[in-house]
Amino acid sequence: MVLLAVLLIGAALAALTVSLGLVALPDAATRSRMLPEPVEEAPTGRRMKQIDAPEGPARYVVSTGMLSRLRQNLVLAGHPAGWSMRNILVAKALLPVAMVMFASKFFLFAGNPVLMIAGAVAIIVSYFVPDLLVHSRAAERQDEMQRSLPDVLDKIIISIEAGLGFESALARTAEAGEGPLADELVRTVQDIRLGMSRREAYEALQRRTSSEDITQFLRGVIQAEEHGSSMSQMVRIQSKEMRLKRKLRAEAKAGRVSVQLLGPLMACIFPVLFIVVLAPGIINAFGMF
Repeated sequence: MVLLAVLLIGAALAALTVSLGLVALPDAATRSRMLPEPVEEAPTGRRMKQIDAPEGPARYVVSTGMLSRLRQNLVLAGHPAGWSMRNILVAKALLPVAMVMFASKFFLFAGNPVLMIAGAVAIIVSYFVPDLLVHSRAAERQDEMQRSLPDVLDKIIISIEAGLGFESALARTAEAGEGPLADELVRTVQDIRLGMSRREAYEALQRRTSSEDITQFLRGVIQAEEHGSSMSQMVRIQSKEMRLKRKLRAEAKAGRVSVQLLGPLMACIFPVLFIVVLAPGIINAFGMF
């Protein structure tokens, strides 16, 4: 029984390690993963990406809504190494089993109601740990993309003013850049070169991001191409606006720091300060009586 518990816990930890993406891929491998995946023709004639998900066993692990959210979060996270849908579903299936074995040993049959409730909560939370990890990775990646957008727009403006067209400037900026936004631009340029229309490629990039700034920029690009307006002027205006937004976000985040410090101060520093200040008086008072 103990050996089985150890094996289950080891398997769950291995699946969680793979899901955490501890083995990072180099930039070249990351760029290669950004290549368009094999597609199949849908009945409507539009291209649909094949999803790496065991549709049959998946319905026994997650609901349809959770599976859809996992797919979207994986797209937003950029499909990091080891974070395939199959690995996530395996982790969601093994972690609760391992936690049940662990909790039954130390919590569930301890006779203490508090420990029993804690064990039950730990089992429930362990089921949602992979979802939380994927969501956290997706949020971090989207924040990084949003922060790097003004710098990318400045590089695009420089390339356009040097005499390149917008698509060439976008390709040069993507190939010379680093980070998730550069990877997504490389994917967009590859889609255009493989025959996808510019509008479809930009809309596909919109579906791969949750950043309002990037979505606004792509809408401006689509409108500028449709109406034949100056692309360099549009990019310059967008760059100034995005830089101002980034500055305002930094100021708002700095303004929240003082409020967030109140919790640690009240929980950690103030009690110790009260003890240091009041303890001598309390001890003397007890000594008098």
